[in-house]
Amino acid sequence: MDLKQPGLCILAGNSRVSRDNYGNIVVQAQLRAFDAALHLAKQALDSGKPLPALSVAFDHQGIFRLQFLAENLTNSQKRHPRLSHLHPSIQHIFLPVAQKYRIPLSAIQAIHEDSARQHLTHTLATQQLPERLVRRMRSGSADVPESSQKLTCAAITTEYFARAADNGYGQDSRLEVFFEPCVWSESLAYVRGLQLSHLLGVSASIRLNLVDVSGLISQGEWISPRPLEQEMPSIPHA
Repeated sequence: MDLKQPGLCILAGNSRVSRDNYGNIVVQAQLRAFDAALHLAKQALDSGKPLPALSVAFDHQGIFRLQFLAENLTNSQKRHPRLSHLHPSIQHIFLPVAQKYRIPLSAIQAIHEDSARQHLTHTLATQQLPERLVRRMRSGSADVPESSQKLTCAAITTEYFARAADNGYGQDSRLEVFFEPCVWSESLAYVRGLQLSHLLGVSASIRLNLVDVSGLISQGEWISPRPLEQEMPSIPHA
Protein backbone atom coordinates (compact mmCIF):
# COMPACT_ATOMS: atom_id res chain seq x y z
CA MET A 1 0.00 0.00 0.00
CA ASP A 2 1.32 3.46 -0.90
CA LEU A 3 1.41 5.55 2.25
CA LYS A 4 2.85 8.65 0.60
CA GLN A 5 0.73 11.74 1.04
CA PRO A 6 0.28 14.82 -1.15
CA GLY A 7 2.73 17.53 -0.17
CA LEU A 8 4.23 20.93 -0.85
CA CYS A 9 7.09 21.16 -3.36
CA ILE A 10 9.17 24.27 -4.04
CA LEU A 11 11.25 25.20 -7.08
CA ALA A 12 13.80 27.66 -5.66
CA GLY A 13 14.79 29.61 -8.74
CA ASN A 14 16.26 28.90 -12.17
CA SER A 15 19.98 29.69 -12.03
CA ARG A 16 22.60 29.42 -14.75
CA VAL A 17 26.13 28.01 -14.72
CA SER A 18 28.85 28.08 -17.36
CA ARG A 19 32.63 28.02 -17.75
CA ASP A 20 34.61 31.00 -19.02
CA ASN A 21 37.52 30.90 -21.47
CA TYR A 22 39.87 29.97 -18.63
CA GLY A 23 37.77 27.05 -17.42
CA ASN A 24 36.46 28.85 -14.34
CA ILE A 25 32.86 28.22 -13.31
CA VAL A 26 30.60 31.25 -13.60
CA VAL A 27 27.38 31.17 -11.60
CA GLN A 28 24.43 33.44 -12.33
CA ALA A 29 22.35 32.47 -9.33
CA GLN A 30 18.78 33.56 -8.73
CA LEU A 31 19.59 34.11 -5.07
CA ARG A 32 16.58 36.31 -4.37
CA ALA A 33 14.27 33.55 -5.59
CA PHE A 34 16.34 30.99 -3.66
CA ASP A 35 16.05 33.07 -0.48
CA ALA A 36 12.30 33.54 -0.85
CA ALA A 37 11.81 29.82 -1.47
CA LEU A 38 13.86 28.73 1.53
CA HIS A 39 12.06 31.29 3.68
CA LEU A 40 8.78 29.58 2.78
CA ALA A 41 10.29 26.17 3.51
CA LYS A 42 11.51 27.37 6.92
CA GLN A 43 8.03 28.68 7.70
CA ALA A 44 6.67 25.19 7.06
CA LEU A 45 9.25 23.70 9.42
CA ASP A 46 8.56 26.28 12.12
CA SER A 47 4.85 25.45 11.96
CA GLY A 48 5.58 21.78 12.65
CA LYS A 49 5.21 20.55 9.07
CA PRO A 50 7.75 18.42 7.17
CA LEU A 51 10.38 20.14 5.06
CA PRO A 52 8.87 20.66 1.59
CA ALA A 53 10.58 19.00 -1.37
CA LEU A 54 13.09 21.62 -2.54
CA SER A 55 14.68 21.93 -5.99
CA VAL A 56 16.81 24.39 -7.94
CA ALA A 57 16.86 24.40 -11.75
CA PHE A 58 20.10 25.02 -13.67
CA ASP A 59 20.41 26.17 -17.24
CA HIS A 60 23.95 25.59 -18.52
CA GLN A 61 26.28 25.16 -21.47
CA GLY A 62 27.98 21.83 -22.16
CA ILE A 63 27.56 18.54 -20.30
CA PHE A 64 26.49 19.15 -16.72
CA ARG A 65 27.87 15.99 -15.10
CA LEU A 66 31.30 16.54 -16.67
CA GLN A 67 31.66 20.21 -15.72
CA PHE A 68 29.63 21.13 -12.68
CA LEU A 69 29.63 18.19 -10.26
CA ALA A 70 31.97 17.51 -7.33
CA GLU A 71 34.46 14.65 -7.54
CA ASN A 72 34.12 11.10 -6.23
CA LEU A 73 30.33 10.84 -6.50
CA THR A 74 28.44 7.60 -6.86
CA ASN A 75 26.56 6.89 -10.08
CA SER A 76 23.30 7.52 -8.24
CA GLN A 77 24.52 10.91 -7.03
CA LYS A 78 25.60 11.83 -10.54
CA ARG A 79 22.18 10.91 -11.94
CA HIS A 80 20.20 12.62 -9.16
CA PRO A 81 22.45 15.36 -7.76
CA ARG A 82 21.72 17.51 -4.73
CA LEU A 83 23.23 20.97 -4.24
CA SER A 84 25.76 19.28 -1.95
CA HIS A 85 26.94 17.21 -4.94
CA LEU A 86 27.75 20.20 -7.14
CA HIS A 87 31.20 21.70 -7.63
CA PRO A 88 32.37 23.51 -4.46
CA SER A 89 32.39 26.87 -6.27
CA ILE A 90 28.67 26.46 -6.95
CA GLN A 91 27.89 25.27 -3.43
CA HIS A 92 29.71 28.34 -2.09
CA ILE A 93 27.20 30.64 -3.78
CA PHE A 94 24.11 28.99 -2.30
CA LEU A 95 25.49 28.01 1.11
CA PRO A 96 25.05 31.34 2.98
CA VAL A 97 21.31 31.44 2.22
CA ALA A 98 20.89 27.77 3.13
CA GLN A 99 22.75 28.33 6.40
CA LYS A 100 20.56 31.33 7.21
CA TYR A 101 17.50 29.10 7.16
CA ARG A 102 19.33 26.05 8.57
CA ILE A 103 18.47 23.92 5.55
CA PRO A 104 21.28 21.63 4.35
CA LEU A 105 22.33 21.69 0.71
CA SER A 106 21.85 17.93 0.73
CA ALA A 107 18.09 18.52 1.12
CA ILE A 108 17.84 20.44 -2.16
CA GLN A 109 17.59 18.68 -5.52
CA ALA A 110 19.56 20.06 -8.49
CA ILE A 111 17.59 19.83 -11.75
CA HIS A 112 19.71 20.49 -14.83
CA GLU A 113 19.04 21.26 -18.45
CA ASP A 114 21.01 18.28 -19.80
CA SER A 115 18.76 15.72 -18.20
CA ALA A 116 15.63 17.69 -19.03
CA ARG A 117 16.54 17.84 -22.72
CA GLN A 118 17.35 14.14 -22.86
CA HIS A 119 14.03 13.18 -21.32
CA LEU A 120 12.03 15.53 -23.55
CA THR A 121 13.80 14.28 -26.67
CA HIS A 122 13.04 10.70 -25.66
CA THR A 123 9.41 11.60 -24.97
CA LEU A 124 9.00 13.21 -28.39
CA ALA A 125 10.63 10.23 -30.10
CA THR A 126 8.66 7.50 -28.35
CA GLN A 127 5.23 8.94 -27.53
CA GLN A 128 2.40 9.90 -29.85
CA LEU A 129 1.61 13.37 -28.54
CA PRO A 130 -1.06 15.63 -30.05
CA GLU A 131 0.39 17.89 -32.70
CA ARG A 132 -0.70 20.99 -30.78
CA LEU A 133 1.55 19.94 -27.90
CA VAL A 134 4.49 19.04 -30.13
CA ARG A 135 4.32 22.53 -31.68
CA ARG A 136 4.68 24.02 -28.21
CA MET A 137 7.66 21.83 -27.43
CA ARG A 138 9.67 22.41 -30.62
CA SER A 139 10.78 25.69 -32.16
CA GLY A 140 11.08 26.28 -35.88
CA SER A 141 8.64 26.06 -38.76
CA ALA A 142 6.89 22.86 -39.76
CA ASP A 143 8.97 22.53 -42.95
CA VAL A 144 12.21 22.23 -40.92
CA PRO A 145 13.23 18.60 -40.19
CA GLU A 146 12.46 17.54 -36.62
CA SER A 147 16.13 16.70 -36.05
CA SER A 148 16.98 20.37 -36.67
CA GLN A 149 14.27 21.79 -34.44
CA LYS A 150 15.23 22.92 -30.96
CA LEU A 151 13.24 22.45 -27.78
CA THR A 152 11.41 25.57 -26.66
CA CYS A 153 12.05 27.35 -23.36
CA ALA A 154 8.50 26.39 -22.37
CA ALA A 155 9.29 22.71 -22.91
CA ILE A 156 12.44 22.89 -20.75
CA THR A 157 10.51 24.77 -18.09
CA THR A 158 7.82 22.10 -18.21
CA GLU A 159 10.41 19.44 -17.40
CA TYR A 160 11.73 21.52 -14.51
CA PHE A 161 8.22 21.80 -13.08
CA ALA A 162 7.52 18.09 -13.53
CA ARG A 163 10.70 17.09 -11.73
CA ALA A 164 10.26 19.62 -8.94
CA ALA A 165 6.71 18.34 -8.36
CA ASP A 166 7.77 14.69 -8.46
CA ASN A 167 7.81 14.42 -4.67
CA GLY A 168 4.18 15.48 -4.52
CA TYR A 169 1.49 12.86 -4.88
CA GLY A 170 -1.97 13.14 -6.34
CA GLN A 171 -4.23 16.02 -7.28
CA ASP A 172 -3.71 17.77 -3.93
CA SER A 173 0.04 18.22 -4.39
CA ARG A 174 1.22 21.81 -4.73
CA LEU A 175 4.28 23.31 -6.42
CA GLU A 176 5.46 26.81 -5.50
CA VAL A 177 7.70 28.22 -8.24
CA PHE A 178 9.99 31.14 -7.38
CA PHE A 179 11.78 32.87 -10.24
CA GLU A 180 13.39 36.16 -11.23
CA PRO A 181 13.30 38.06 -14.52
CA CYS A 182 16.36 36.95 -16.48
CA VAL A 183 17.74 37.04 -20.01
CA TRP A 184 17.92 33.25 -20.39
CA SER A 185 14.32 32.52 -19.37
CA GLU A 186 11.58 35.09 -19.86
CA SER A 187 8.51 35.24 -17.64
CA LEU A 188 6.29 34.03 -20.46
CA ALA A 189 8.23 30.74 -20.54
CA TYR A 190 7.11 30.06 -16.97
CA VAL A 191 3.47 30.70 -17.81
CA ARG A 192 3.62 28.55 -20.94
CA GLY A 193 5.59 25.92 -19.06
CA LEU A 194 2.92 25.80 -16.37
CA GLN A 195 0.15 25.21 -18.88
CA LEU A 196 2.16 22.68 -20.86
CA SER A 197 3.04 20.80 -17.65
CA HIS A 198 -0.63 20.18 -16.96
CA LEU A 199 -1.35 19.20 -20.55
CA LEU A 200 1.45 16.63 -20.36
CA GLY A 201 0.06 15.08 -17.22
CA VAL A 202 1.52 16.89 -14.20
CA SER A 203 -1.28 16.73 -11.66
CA ALA A 204 0.12 19.16 -9.07
CA SER A 205 -1.38 22.60 -8.68
CA ILE A 206 1.26 25.23 -9.50
CA ARG A 207 1.71 28.81 -8.34
CA LEU A 208 4.20 31.24 -9.89
CA ASN A 209 6.00 33.69 -7.63
CA LEU A 210 7.97 36.46 -9.36
CA VAL A 211 10.75 37.92 -7.18
CA ASP A 212 11.98 41.36 -8.22
CA VAL A 213 15.38 43.03 -7.68
CA SER A 214 14.37 44.27 -4.22
CA GLY A 215 13.14 40.84 -3.12
CA LEU A 216 9.47 41.79 -3.41
CA ILE A 217 7.31 38.80 -4.35
CA SER A 218 4.42 39.05 -6.79
CA GLN A 219 2.37 35.98 -6.09
CA GLY A 220 0.17 34.42 -8.74
CA GLU A 221 -2.88 32.24 -8.26
CA TRP A 222 -2.89 28.50 -7.77
CA ILE A 223 -3.41 26.91 -11.17
CA SER A 224 -4.75 23.37 -11.38
CA PRO A 225 -4.77 21.17 -14.51
CA ARG A 226 -7.13 22.64 -17.09
CA PRO A 227 -8.24 21.89 -20.65
CA LEU A 228 -6.21 23.31 -23.52
CA GLU A 229 -9.07 25.50 -24.65
CA GLN A 230 -9.17 27.52 -21.44
CA GLU A 231 -7.35 30.81 -21.18
CA MET A 232 -3.70 30.84 -20.14
CA PRO A 233 -3.01 32.14 -16.62
CA SER A 234 -1.74 35.71 -16.40
CA ILE A 235 1.89 36.54 -15.63
CA PRO A 236 2.39 37.86 -12.08
CA HIS A 237 3.58 41.47 -12.24
CA ALA A 238 5.91 43.27 -9.89
